[in-house]
Parts: sequence; C-alpha cells; structure tokens
Amino acid sequence: MQWIDHILNLAAWILWINGSMGLMQPWKPQSGISLVGTLKALSPSRMNPAWFFILGVALILCFKILLLHYLGKPLASTVAVDFLLFPVFFKTGSLSHMALMGVVTFTRFSFMGYLWLWFLRCLTTGKGMESLHGMLDAVLGPLGQQKAWLQGILLWLLGVMLWTLLGALLARLEILPGRDASSLLWQATLISSAAWMSLQWLIYGMLALYLVHSYVYLGGWEGWDWLDQGVERLLWPIKPLRLHWKRIDFTPMVAWPLYGLLFNLLSRWLTHQGVVAAL
Repeated sequence: MQWIDHILNLAAWILWINGSMGLMQPWKPQSGISLVGTLKALSPSRMNPAWFFILGVALILCFKILLLHYLGKPLASTVAVDFLLFPVFFKTGSLSHMALMGVVTFTRFSFMGYLWLWFLRCLTTGKGMESLHGMLDAVLGPLGQQKAWLQGILLWLLGVMLWTLLGALLARLEILPGRDASSLLWQATLISSAAWMSLQWLIYGMLALYLVHSYVYLGGWEGWDWLDQGVERLLWPIKPLRLHWKRIDFTPMVAWPLYGLLFNLLSRWLTHQGVVAAL
C-alpha cells in the first residue's frame, strides 16, 4: 500500500507542478477561428487550461483515498506514515482517516519535492546552466525569484507552518496526542528540519549516476552536464585529496559513506531532540 501511495503521489505532484506553473503565468483567453475563417469564429475559452491539471490532482487523490480504503478495509489494519521522527497511524477501515492520510502524504511528498528542486538549483550554478535555472525557477514559482539562502529559509519556515497546521488537526481528531502551542511549535521545527534528511537519497542517486557516467558513455544529453557540475560541488570538500589510481576515481566511492555518516549523525541528533521534546 505504501508503494501505491508513493506512485499516485508522484503522478499527482507532476500534475500539480504543471498546473501551478500555468496558473502563475499570465494567461489571456484567445479566440479560435474555424476553418472557414470568414464565416464564424469559435467561442473563446474562458478557463485557464492549468485548472485541468489541478482537477487531475484532485481526481488522483480521490482515487488514491478510495483505493487504499477498499484495499485495507478487509484487513482492518493501520498504515504508518513516517515523519522521520515518529510514525503517524491511520486506520484503513475509516474513510475519513484515509482521506486525511491522502492529504497528509501528498503534502509531505510535495514539500520534499520542492526541497529537492531547490537543492538541485543551488548545486547547478554557472555558465551553461541557464536553461536548467529557467526551468527550476519556473517550477519553484515566487520562491525561485528569491536568493538561494533565502529560499532555504522560506522552505524551512513553510515546513514548520505545514506541520503546525497538520499536527493541530491530527491532535484534534485524536490521531496524535494533544500538545500545547509551544510544544507543537517545537515539534514542527524538528519535523521541518528532519525533512531535509530526505536529501541524502538525492545525493546518493547523483553520486551513483555520476560514477556510472564517468566510465560508461550514455549519450550527449545536456542533463549529464548538469549532473557533472552538481556532483563536482558535492565532492568539493574531498577533491584536494586526489583519490585517483590510474583511471579510477575513488572520490564518489569515498563521498558516499561520508555523506551517509553525516546524515546518520544529523538524524540521530534530531531523533534525540524529538525524544526529549516528547518527554
């Protein structure tokens, strides 16, 4: 069921990206003209086509909620949604629980998606990256018009705000224990910070692709240049060590466990803070 949730969240998020980009761009209804041209003009469309993508998001989420509910209802089980610090359990037999879970997991997936896009935007800077920058800035919307450091702060604050709202709602529905305002805000701060731990999977994937691309020709796609420049920045701290032997570059292989150790330490610290806050 978790895989169904992830796949449908991805489909809904892709539609959301297209819809939100369309809504942020200026749009004017255009009159279409029939083949005869001089006889009759077609009625102009008064609805922005981007709204069809938003409608698609709503339909996918509704389908996901109903599918998870009817798949899990005979089992009378629960589904755990992991927020890195602790799991939140939703009853599959309750349609209201599944509806709330559908919204919560899509919100979490979207937040992490925007976080990954921002991280890619920060890694790929310099000449030759203009097309990628334009695409990422368009996806990030108003956030993409800010400076990179400010974008990171705003994303973190957005995560705090989202969990504050979701945490209060989950407590009201007795899915999570109730908390006072200060405890809920501190929990939201930790949850938003823990969401950044998801960047480790993006980094691991980039390092793996970079390693393969270093020894296997995969074509002249422009994306490989973006990947190479981004990974060069990730490897910058250990590049001076010159971890080469003949034609073999061990730098990505060494960077992988080092980043794993870094994220593991950060995750442990955040988990400790979460346990302390729960006491």
